[in-house]
Amino acid sequence: MRAERFKVITVESDFGAGKKGAAKGPQALLQELQEANFSAFDVFNYTRLVPHETAPSEETPHGKNIENIRNFQEKIVENIQDILRLQKLPFIISGDHSSANALISGTKDYHANARIGVIWIDAHADLHSPYTTPSGNIHGMPIAALMGDDHREMGKNDPKKMTRDLWEVLKKLGRRRITPKIQGRDLVFIALRSTEDEEEKIITKEGIKCFRPNDIKTLGIDIVANQTLHHLRNCQYIYISFDVDSLDTQYSVGTGTPVEDGLTIEQAKYLLTTFGKQDKLIGMEITEINPDLDTARPMQKVISQLIQNIFTHKDL
Repeated sequence: MRAERFKVITVESDFGAGKKGAAKGPQALLQELQEANFSAFDVFNYTRLVPHETAPSEETPHGKNIENIRNFQEKIVENIQDILRLQKLPFIISGDHSSANALISGTKDYHANARIGVIWIDAHADLHSPYTTPSGNIHGMPIAALMGDDHREMGKNDPKKMTRDLWEVLKKLGRRRITPKIQGRDLVFIALRSTEDEEEKIITKEGIKCFRPNDIKTLGIDIVANQTLHHLRNCQYIYISFDVDSLDTQYSVGTGTPVEDGLTIEQAKYLLTTFGKQDKLIGMEITEINPDLDTARPMQKVISQLIQNIFTHKDL
């Protein structure tokens, strides 16, 4: 991957997560890269986004911290567009995965007429809405927001009016208020292995392409990458979102929701290198590093090594 194509941006929030600590992930990772004398891109010259947290005006159990998330995500959208105007690609290190809604919304707002494909490398589908969520944590909802679908027919929750209203804002994030931002046909899940029944029904209904652990073992990671790119061949742009819980638990203890049977480091390196050198690439995100959850083998060390590999490995 050519580092000069990218502009680094940190999104230091864990408003959407169930466990605190992911907001520290971006700085922990940058510190690791600096200590490793990583020079492929300038890790000292980056855009840093830190939210201003305010006390919620009321409890919103089906959309926790949704006021703070709305306010911060509007700021993220503006910054993503600033980077795209510079003809750079955002390389985002984010706290929790709820930020992906703003990152992709900002991209779609800038490229309003383009068809954007999303490669979601994650143990989870993140297809819930306030109407279906079992936890209320918004890091489990970004894909639903981007697809503009509440899935109310599967709903088991009755969100408060403020939650409903702010959820509508999140679905229409951006100056153009575009919704949906992405279609199910333009989404690929890789390493998916922890879902709820509602999410499985949505995957079937929307025809979302999925590569689960057995698929990866049967096909091989090179075929998975090739089939992913073929599936998204009609998209003008491709956005990559890499949640570190996509990795197997031998690597991914330092994240909020680790799940067994995930990717190896070599598989992750192959995917990110292959996808990262595509001309259609419009942004790449690394998310959900939580330094508070692992002191034995900090996740930031693992991901630092992964980033160094994908930016210095010329061919795989």
